[in-house]
Amino acid sequence: MPSNSPTFPPDLHLRNLDTARWLAALAVVLVHCAAHPLVRTTDYGTPAWQWANLYDAAARWCVPIFVMISGALLLDPSRQRPFREFYLRRAARLILPIIFWSLFYLGWSRLMHLWQGEPLGLADWLRKLWSGAPYYHLWYLYMIPGLYFFAPFLARSLRGMSPRQQSFATVGILALAMLDALYCHLTGNTQRGFFMSWFLPYLGYFLAGRLIYNAQWRIPAPGTLLAGGIALTALGTWALSDSTTLRLYFYDSFSLGVIPMALGTFQLLLRNALLPRLPALAGLAFGIYLLHPVYLDILRTSGLYHPESGTYWAIPAVTLLVFALSAISTWGLRNLQVGRLVT
Repeated sequence: MPSNSPTFPPDLHLRNLDTARWLAALAVVLVHCAAHPLVRTTDYGTPAWQWANLYDAAARWCVPIFVMISGALLLDPSRQRPFREFYLRRAARLILPIIFWSLFYLGWSRLMHLWQGEPLGLADWLRKLWSGAPYYHLWYLYMIPGLYFFAPFLARSLRGMSPRQQSFATVGILALAMLDALYCHLTGNTQRGFFMSWFLPYLGYFLAGRLIYNAQWRIPAPGTLLAGGIALTALGTWALSDSTTLRLYFYDSFSLGVIPMALGTFQLLLRNALLPRLPALAGLAFGIYLLHPVYLDILRTSGLYHPESGTYWAIPAVTLLVFALSAISTWGLRNLQVGRLVT
């Protein structure tokens, strides 16, 4: 992967990170919209199930892309700050959103359970908090602080390493993460463990983001890796699953299909000269990530989104609707002083 090929202008790479942000947020919404018919409303192997599986597989690069964006920026030697200043900035960016959205979604979860006639008790609340996932998407907020904590140390370590050593370390971490994911799924031990350790396998993506961004790595045939990764993920999930169980190994961020898919996608996005930058929309990506389950829950619980047929068009249509509503809501929140602190 390391290459002496001609590089793209650094300012183009920086601009294209905006494209990567809003596109990754859109992909997250697509994954969650596809998950509903995949696990709840369609029978295994039917055309509707296959469409949902394909859409889900096609967007599995979303979280790795967010991590690689962070690595590209936070491991930049020109952006290094004194430890105290760095940690204060990161804490200001994360602590209030973690507290606010954890409490918000605990309340929202109780409301959704009451709506469906399934009360949520105090013990369930505490278990959700202790698990590091007050709601299904908030695990990311509990994972990312670990990467931020080690970012200054990693940046300084990279400066003392040769390019070959940097590549070896990055490939080694990704390979271990891939083996760990495979082992966990083969043994049926798919629990994530204590949330403060969730960041560890993502260190590989964090480092890879920097190496691809600064053109130290030039991922070969990124389009082929993206298409091949999607095909392997969709076909692998179909082959492993059956009418009683949806087996999720190939959806894992460290599966045999998702790692090359994610690396290829990041390379493509940095080279991108066609997709719009949309910096205003990119600035809403964090809020879109946080808010979109609200609109998806409303559509599902009200019965407006129940795609037993027409999955091929319903999933992208609902994805765009939820994405748009989340973006508008985030824009409204960010026009309020309090809203800016949590989005």
